[in-house]
Amino acid sequence: MSRGRIRKALSGFYYVDVDGRTVTCRARGKFRQEGRSPLVGDWVEVRETGPGEGMVWEIEPRRTVFDRPAVANVDQLVVVASQAVPQTDPFLIDRVVSIAEGKGCGSLICINKWDLEPGEALEDIYRRAGLPTLRL
Repeated sequence: MSRGRIRKALSGFYYVDVDGRTVTCRARGKFRQEGRSPLVGDWVEVRETGPGEGMVWEIEPRRTVFDRPAVANVDQLVVVASQAVPQTDPFLIDRVVSIAEGKGCGSLICINKWDLEPGEALEDIYRRAGLPTLRL
């Protein structure tokens, strides 16, 4: 058995990074019976069945889980916003940040296109709220 992290999931196949190489895996049927599914970002135990192929045998406990997109173990969410065209609605930023924070995931606000339309007001709002903010 080898430990790895799922980097991609597509049509029932899971592409797991194991010791610097990619192992293409299927999930055990037991996960479907239990109503669980491996997610991108999961740390898993892989049982190799052939060269570059294997089965996801166990899923380690997750730190964070997001439904849309379906990912696990996210440490930090980066929200890219703009005051130029198209202008980002601050309520969308608030919603995304609150979902991330509620799941125990840190957030970073990146205000993009600063050269086209400085977003000082937007930056000021999130800095005063205590969120790390970058100007790009």
